[in-house]
Amino acid sequence: MTKHLCFVGFSLQDPNFSEVAETVRATLTGDSSTASRNLFGSLLSLHNRPFLAELWPDVQQVPMDMADASGPDRLSSAQCARRLDIFLDKVSLDASTPTRHLLDPNFSGVFDKQQRELREALLLFEAELASRPDARAAAGF
Repeated sequence: MTKHLCFVGFSLQDPNFSEVAETVRATLTGDSSTASRNLFGSLLSLHNRPFLAELWPDVQQVPMDMADASGPDRLSSAQCARRLDIFLDKVSLDASTPTRHLLDPNFSGVFDKQQRELREALLLFEAELASRPDARAAAGF
């Protein structure tokens, strides 16, 4: 497996979570009854529940509230949900490429003059790189 699973919005009592986690665990270890020493996923949870590390040692818990779930400093579920929303927005922002449309010909009819000039410069740069064997052989190409 070359990717890392991110579980969001699952209750650990949800049979879907258990089924996915057990299937991945069995695939990685050959036995669903034993936990892998390697993490295969992260669980974004609202509250800190340290016992989860014993139940799911191969799934990292990432709580939105680090206080003990039964302690007096515990954040409300609404506060934790808001933190999770902000966190997921940030992940989405970092994972997106807001300029990809510049090279997509389907958008060419909506560009202003500056965007058209930028697009032409990018296309020339892309063509120049494509003409260089070393550049084409690079992993990022």
